[in-house]
Amino acid sequence: MAIKHNASPEIREFLAFYLLEQASSNGLPPGRLGPEVVRRSEGDLRPADADVRAAQIACWERGWLDSEHPFTDEPVSLSPEGRLELERRLEAARSKDVGADPREAAPDHLVSLVSPADESEVLDVGTGDGFLAKKLAAAGFRVLGVDIDASAIERAAAGCGANAHLRFQVADIHALAERGQRWPKIVASYLLHECQDPVPALRTISSCLEPGGRLACMDFAPNCAAYLSGVGRTPFHPFRALAQGDWHELAPQLGLTHTQFFCFGYVAVTYAQKHNAGDGE
Repeated sequence: MAIKHNASPEIREFLAFYLLEQASSNGLPPGRLGPEVVRRSEGDLRPADADVRAAQIACWERGWLDSEHPFTDEPVSLSPEGRLELERRLEAARSKDVGADPREAAPDHLVSLVSPADESEVLDVGTGDGFLAKKLAAAGFRVLGVDIDASAIERAAAGCGANAHLRFQVADIHALAERGQRWPKIVASYLLHECQDPVPALRTISSCLEPGGRLACMDFAPNCAAYLSGVGRTPFHPFRALAQGDWHELAPQLGLTHTQFFCFGYVAVTYAQKHNAGDGE
């Protein structure tokens, strides 16, 4: 089952936007907001009830919906103020971070978070074509890129030559975890949103961190900009990625501390450290 998101501001903002958009185009009844999101997203987004209710109430209290109460099951239209608000939100989402390509800014920031490079090896989980692994190697890191897709590993290794800082291997992170293998630094790019449920995958990845180790994940940001970008098989596909609220809820359960969340338009970078018992935290 796809993740049921914890209550979080970015999901709440998206739901309010989606309600305005759908009310404008087809008169979506506010009372159908939650079930309609699940249906239209094919399960990619299962928002918390608290977020659904907050979006319904916000749109009604601010006079954006032409309805008698926020939870009506009758079709609604937008008020003049609602139409202005929808246009404002569309413009804000589309113009966010204009001039900076999120797919360039985000990995650069990720590299800065795990710097400086040292003699230890960085594990790149779900390396795919090796984009992030190669970027890290170019910055002086020793990197092992792993993926369960043998053809992806073959593509990643092509053209690397005898780079002593970079190697690729067909491997399953679950098998590595079961063997007790640990790394001081682990990265992942555009991996978690591809999982039917990203939580078990993140739990396994976290278990492979050494105490005090650093984890940096780059993925789509579950927000309006990601929805409007239309990335993936449905416009909702990026919502399989973990929202900021999800990260802050899960981090303590996984022994992660110092969690930081950075948003670059429709791409997000999350950084955390594995709890070190010696720190007394």
